[in-house]
Amino acid sequence: MKKMVLMVCSIAVIATFAFFGCNTGEKSSQLTIPNGMELSVEPGEYWLGKRKLFIFSLDRTPQMAAWIENDHGNYISTIIVTNKNAKKKWLNAPKEGRPEALPVWNYKIHNNTSQIDSVSAATSKGAVDVQIDNDSLINGQEYNVYLEINHSFDYNNFWTENNSGVNGQPSLIYHAKFIAGTSGKINLSLIGHGSVDGSNGNIFKELEGMTTALSIIKNAYIIIN
Repeated sequence: MKKMVLMVCSIAVIATFAFFGCNTGEKSSQLTIPNGMELSVEPGEYWLGKRKLFIFSLDRTPQMAAWIENDHGNYISTIIVTNKNAKKKWLNAPKEGRPEALPVWNYKIHNNTSQIDSVSAATSKGAVDVQIDNDSLINGQEYNVYLEINHSFDYNNFWTENNSGVNGQPSLIYHAKFIAGTSGKINLSLIGHGSVDGSNGNIFKELEGMTTALSIIKNAYIIIN
């Protein structure tokens, strides 16, 4: 099984914290973990979507982004994002790209794009493991990790070409809380979906009409060493 491993160096992460002003105002010791933190995403049955092009059937890997927020819901940094979303390079798309592909992430990073290029990559056809150095997270404080994932043209009887544009089924959002410095494995849970037209960054809890999108991933979790 192919794996994609990205290392975000501690210098880049520290610079990101300084840029976004994530200082809590409290004096706390900085946590240094030699082996860092890992996000793992296991492909599900519909990880590879299908798209018809004339007489051909093409495999499509999903669009994906993962990021960290503090316990107040403030964006800290992106862990990984697929190239098309990072660089806004879509075929036959407007200049702003396709925010509806990953609308929650797009709204979170609207004014925070300084380190996106360093964590962008093509989606793997197999499992995705992302290693991040978390020595700039504050020991004992709670953080949130989010994963947003989506297939374009993922239509079904509920989300049709008439009511969902290019998306079909909208992006799904997975989430977990973790405490820096507390080792263990924490599963991400499905909490809702993004805006189908990309008009906002809200997370909608209703999952009515979702079918194949629910099986894009089998499991996602973080491991803190």
